[in-house]
Amino acid sequence: MMRALVAPLYGFLLAAPLIVVYYSFSPGVVLEFPPKEFTLTWYENLFERQRLVQAIGVSVFVATFATAVALIAGVPAAYALTRGRFVGRHALAALFLSPLVLPGLVLALGLLMAMSTLAPGLVGTVWPLLGAHGLITLPWVIRAVSASLETADPHLEDAARGLGATPLAAFFLVTLPAIRPGVTAAAAFAFIVSFGNFALSMFFTSGTVTTLPVAIFEYIDQFQDPTVAAASTLVIVGTAVLVGLTAPPRKMELP
Repeated sequence: MMRALVAPLYGFLLAAPLIVVYYSFSPGVVLEFPPKEFTLTWYENLFERQRLVQAIGVSVFVATFATAVALIAGVPAAYALTRGRFVGRHALAALFLSPLVLPGLVLALGLLMAMSTLAPGLVGTVWPLLGAHGLITLPWVIRAVSASLETADPHLEDAARGLGATPLAAFFLVTLPAIRPGVTAAAAFAFIVSFGNFALSMFFTSGTVTTLPVAIFEYIDQFQDPTVAAASTLVIVGTAVLVGLTAPPRKMELP
């Protein structure tokens, strides 16, 4: 019964990306079904558009930087919030996770106003964009790593410290290997969230620094052809590959 209810939902969720992939190979601007032929014209047009190609590189760089910053700050924060027992822990956790509940437009506008007041010289450069993406990816890292820490056995770390390991050595030698799947999933989530973010990027991009979602928005405003579908297909494939690489291996069951 449950499978009969879930199957249409999955079909609905998969319909949109499958249509985008199908449209990217369409020979004409108008979507036709059944197709008369398939073409790679729009992929060639994508790589001929210098602004779109540069935007892909900018998005990869920004997402990589934001993921690294989120991991460096988020893993210790998750450890402190999960294993620590101090006053204000829940309030601090709510503060760290607040970007998840704030609308993207409100967060972007607030950050832009704060940046314009505190450091107006940085507006229009890549640094506000990097900082904003690091801010929105941090909660994803904290949540994923915290979930792994909740399931990890803390007594193993206590045993390592009892055998003479320092707190830092116990974390890197015992705790970190135990939560490695959570850290890997956190990195994947952070990269995907940063790469596909539009609201913050729209406020912090400039004429020389533009991410792919903003470049796609600008392209749609001027042209109506499947080039955007080709770019979206590459993003879909890249996301699927990234999720597949970070998924934990399934355990083989003996007959």
